[in-house]
Amino acid sequence: MSPQAGANLELEHIGHLEKSLAANPQDVARWTELGNAYFDMHQPLKAIEAYERSLALRPGDPNVLTDLGIMYRESGQYELALRSFDRAMRADPTHENSRFNKGIVLLFDLHRHAEAKAVWQELLRMNPRATAPDGTGLRTLIEQCDKPLP
Repeated sequence: MSPQAGANLELEHIGHLEKSLAANPQDVARWTELGNAYFDMHQPLKAIEAYERSLALRPGDPNVLTDLGIMYRESGQYELALRSFDRAMRADPTHENSRFNKGIVLLFDLHRHAEAKAVWQELLRMNPRATAPDGTGLRTLIEQCDKPLP
């Protein structure tokens, strides 16, 4: 399937979701699905809106809060991203993805190396085999906290 065909399918899917939500605006799962569709389409502001609607109906979902934080990061709203990751961790203290992403924002966007290192060290205590989505070991990322970034 060509990238254009895939994008067209995703837009069609979004249209169906929006139509469904117009008929049933209390459908938490559909709001989350719409947020995920916009996430995949790299439309962070629309994803944020959908995730916020989902969370208004079902507060405290750590997965939605983490995806919301990632979209805040993508839109350059780093402090809101951190708040979202913190909310996810309060909702589920064992939620690894929120901790990982908080470290990413702290290190690469806000250059708060010591805080990133502390967050990732805590994640490593929770899961000694923790890795980044690309398979990079968390210990490797923690070493970057001690080096100046380009």
